[in-house]
Formats: sequence, structure tokens, C-alpha cells
Amino acid sequence: MAALDLSQPATWPGELREVLHELRPVFRSWELDLADRAAPAFDAAIRTLGEALMPHAMRGYHFTRLTEEEAGHIRENGLEVLSPGLLERRIAAQVTRGKLAEDHAQRLLANNQVRDSNRSGKAWFCFYPAHEAQEYGVRSLLGHWGGEALYNFNAEDPKLGPVLKSLGSPALVEAVVPVAFLSTTNGLARAVARLDLIHQGVRSSEYQDKFEDYSTQALEASMVRRVVLHPGSEFLELTQCQQWYEPLT
Repeated sequence: MAALDLSQPATWPGELREVLHELRPVFRSWELDLADRAAPAFDAAIRTLGEALMPHAMRGYHFTRLTEEEAGHIRENGLEVLSPGLLERRIAAQVTRGKLAEDHAQRLLANNQVRDSNRSGKAWFCFYPAHEAQEYGVRSLLGHWGGEALYNFNAEDPKLGPVLKSLGSPALVEAVVPVAFLSTTNGLARAVARLDLIHQGVRSSEYQDKFEDYSTQALEASMVRRVVLHPGSEFLELTQCQQWYEPLT
């Protein structure tokens, strides 16, 4: 499946650009607060653009921390959304490999956010070049194994915190995410409309939106383009983390 590069509007398919051309006056009026600015027209345009985006997919980046075995599993089997079962399997695998003590495993299983509504059933992506991610926004994801579901409650624990930092390596999953896998197209349609206005010189690029969202469905292996680990050359090239204030470990 071909993927939209949201950072390159000129490369978007012709049919999508035609829809944007027709809707652009509505988005322009809304953005510039012109006299004909109208919420019903804007909402209808967003719905129309969302429908036009549905058949497409986007290139996205998922920041995480993985072991070599986990990276290989994603390459071969795809990327799952967060679930209690996934977390339990990951923890059990580290116990089996002798990387995680049983008592630590039980504490992690008892103290996490895997069932929180803003995490469960989701796999988060940034849909812009990975090097544009803010260091402060992704450092904890790259620095702690298990993601926010584990480190939010356990990073400051004197025993569990160092364990989460010691497992795996900083990782980046590049994938093609179908728009149909998003929970709604409204956010994407708004971002695309704004990016189009920037491309047309209507809106200042100084305020360019960086679109982030989550997939509600697991991505098949064919949708995963690559899984790269720090300190490999591909990871360094994609993230440009060597320019960060604090080195990754």
C-alpha cells in the first residue's frame, strides 16, 4: 500500500489534491477568519476531506524500546496494539530469558496503566519525519522498556526504574498505517487542510502542525517497513539523536 508523506503535499495523489482544490476556499476562509467563515461549511468540508483520505495510508513512526527478539517478532509478525495480553507476554518472555526477576515481573504486572482508556487498544505514531520529534517528548519512550504503561508508575522506583532502563534498546518502527485504522479522520483532515494551506502559501509554515494519532488495529508484517535499533546507522539517520542534548543509552 502506497503511503502519504504528510511533509510533502506535492507528492499527494491527484484525486486527493483535486478534493483539496475544491475545498480550499472554505479552509482558507476559516483559517484567515474571513467574512464568509462558517462553521457548518467548515465541518462539512472536514467530513468530505476525511472521506477522501479513507482509502489512503500514511507513513508513521512509533518510538519505543525493544529487545532484539521483540524487534524480530515485529518484523515477522507485525505490530500489535497495546493490550493486557501483550504486556503479559512481553514480561513473561523476559522472565524466561533470565532478564527479569519473577518478583519484579509480578510488581510490574500489578502496577501499570495497560488498561487505561487512553492507552489500551492503541499503537501511537507520529506522522512526520522522525528527526522532527522533540527530544523531551520521546526520550522516556526510548529510555524505558514497556512504554508509558509501565514507566509512568515505575520509573521512579529505585529497583524497577533501573530494570526498565536496562532492558532492550531505543527503537523506531516505521510503518504504513491505513487511514481506516484511525479512530476518526477529523484530526487528520484538519492537519491535511492546514498543510495544504501552508503549501499554497496561505498559512505560515512557522505554525506547521505535526500530526500524531494512533492505530486502533494491529499492523500486519507487510505494513511494517523497518524496525531499527539504537545505535544502528538507520536509527541515527532517522532520528538524528546524536544532536540531542543528552545521549541515548
